[in-house]
Amino acid sequence: MRLSLLLLFLLSFSIQAQDIPLVINFSGIESVEGKLMIRVSNKEGKVILQKVAKVKSAERQRVVLYLPEGSYAIACFHDANNNDELDRTFTGIPSEAYGFSNDARGVFGPPDLSDQLFVHRERQSIRIRLK
Repeated sequence: MRLSLLLLFLLSFSIQAQDIPLVINFSGIESVEGKLMIRVSNKEGKVILQKVAKVKSAERQRVVLYLPEGSYAIACFHDANNNDELDRTFTGIPSEAYGFSNDARGVFGPPDLSDQLFVHRERQSIRIRLK
């Protein structure tokens, strides 16, 4: 009896500890050149995951990440020229398409973390429009 209770407890713990799929549908990609640079932050703003995805479609792109339950913010840009950085004009405005979770937008810089945060508890799909 004790062994079966222990096994049941361990099984429930291992199921809870598994990462949950998050499907991100990107739109607004300007060309099939380059790659998507994706950064996932937790609710404290600490970067917990960075992913690079080859651009496969100029219209829509789907990327699947596996994350534990929690609150997250995602920032992404289309590195069209493969130089691993977000290019900017001489005035500092990004010249490559970029986007954030919740399609958050900042006025004079990136949006506040609180505007980007979303709760991830179960398999879900989100959309990020690059502009």
